[in-house]
Amino acid sequence: MGRRRQRDRHLPRSMFLRAGTYYFVRANKWTNLGKDYGRALIQYAGIVGERVQVTTVRDAISHYLESSAKRLKPSTLEGYRNSAANLCKVFGEMALGDVEPSHVYRYLVERGDVQANRDKALLSVTYTHARRIGAFKGDDPAKGLQYRNAEKPRRRYVTDEEFAALVAASPPKLSAVLRVTFLAGLRIGDALALRMDDLTDEGIAYQQGKAGARLVVEWTPELREAVDDAKRAFRRFGRVHLFEGRQTRTKPAGPYTVSGLRANFRRALAKAGLPHMTLHDLRRKAGSDVEGDHAIKLLGHADAKVTKRHYRARAERVKPVR
Repeated sequence: MGRRRQRDRHLPRSMFLRAGTYYFVRANKWTNLGKDYGRALIQYAGIVGERVQVTTVRDAISHYLESSAKRLKPSTLEGYRNSAANLCKVFGEMALGDVEPSHVYRYLVERGDVQANRDKALLSVTYTHARRIGAFKGDDPAKGLQYRNAEKPRRRYVTDEEFAALVAASPPKLSAVLRVTFLAGLRIGDALALRMDDLTDEGIAYQQGKAGARLVVEWTPELREAVDDAKRAFRRFGRVHLFEGRQTRTKPAGPYTVSGLRANFRRALAKAGLPHMTLHDLRRKAGSDVEGDHAIKLLGHADAKVTKRHYRARAERVKPVR
């Protein structure tokens, strides 16, 4: 009997993941099943003549994430993977049919934070996926649960001094990303998706990935300098994206990854000795450092209430009666 897997425990026996590709291994012969998890499972079933079993919550979460990896946004996928780690500690070895609404409710209450709400959302889509692939026929224990932990808008404001210290502690590539992101009021996903042909004579012309709004952020001397620094830092010939990662043996060149950016951001934050902040806090700073109408247009919000509730972190200045 072979040794128990220490990693990739959701994969069926004799199936392995190496450098982004799935393989069926028998008698030291590695059969390439491709990079798409769903198709790899189909090929696996054809070889071994048996259906892949999805019985536990861990199985279902892993199957959902790997099957959906190519269609989910990188930021969404990263958030789901964080939630998967939390859920599997509690529900991982439980059979899909054994999880009850009371278990999910207790999980939410005991954690008591916003992250628990995110975890519950992943659990719900996992059960929907399990029903879709025929692995489960019961009710989703998270769907009908009318309870969620209170979510207050984040109010963290990054001061000019903190931002300057962060940029000074950052290597050239990270510095360029941070400055362009802040000055243009971009979401991180939109910043990393910027293409070289988005840099027009008028400014940075792009379409928001979340809201779909088309915006042109006009050039200022400081924004143009930040973009020029990005061009020098990410200098691969013939690149398509402004912030583009290197080509390796296992993957082609493509946009700078969210996970890589966040890892470098955490290192720069520690080096600068700054209190906790997130990359998204820079978008809040952008919305707080300009006037209200300017903030709404810069951030591309269709509803001004969203700007006011989530992206105005500085106290409003008012004049006295006399």
